[in-house]
Order: sequence, then C-alpha cells, then structure tokens
Amino acid sequence: MSDTMLFDAEGGVALLTLNRPEKLNALNYELIDRLLSLLDMVEVDDTVRAVILTGAGERAFSAGGDIHEFSRSVAQGANAAVRDFVRRGQRLTARLEAFPKPVIAAVNGLAYGGGCEITEAVHLAIASD
Repeated sequence: MSDTMLFDAEGGVALLTLNRPEKLNALNYELIDRLLSLLDMVEVDDTVRAVILTGAGERAFSAGGDIHEFSRSVAQGANAAVRDFVRRGQRLTARLEAFPKPVIAAVNGLAYGGGCEITEAVHLAIASD
C-alpha cells in the first residue's frame, strides 16, 4: 500500500493530507478508504480535538475522482460502479458531515468534483489565494 494519506497529530489537532500530488490529489479507492480509516481512528482519540484536511503539493487540494481507476468499475456495469465508486464517495462525505469533532479543509489549490464535495461536507473550509 502506498502512502496516499499522511497523518500527523500535535497539540490536539490531527493533520490529514491527501498525498497524491503527482495526480493533483485525485481521489482513488485506496485514498478514500485510508481517509475513512484515519477518521475512525481520530474520532476515538481523546487527545485530538479538531481535524485539518489538506492536499499535498502546491497545485491542488483535490482534482476530484481518479477517473482512470473509477472507469474500471464503470466498465464492469452499473452494480459495480454504484458499489465501488458512488457508495464509497457518499460514505466519505456523509462521514465528514457527521463527524463529531470540527473538520477544517485547508484548500490549497484546485478543488474539483469530489474535492469540492469534501469542502462542502466539512464544517469549515478555508481557501488559499
């Protein structure tokens, strides 16, 4: 497994970084699953009081879904596309919306598609210039 998500916790704040800068932090299945796992971990960690979610690199918070990867599910038919792609993305945004600790998106560049959906799902989004 690659390191699609970076995690650091200090001073009561968990920093979660989408880490695919070469792909403009496009959301692939591995990244989404890892982000959901980290949110589960952070939720029960009493030393963490807030979460900052950002993207690696200078160009993008997230360019949205990794179309190349998602197209494989779509090619398998509607059931696979809904199961693998649609439900996974909906699970992530619902998780962020209902997260019991404040989640702040530090939007450092492009936020298209699923990246934009993440910024809409968090409690507060702050954009760079």
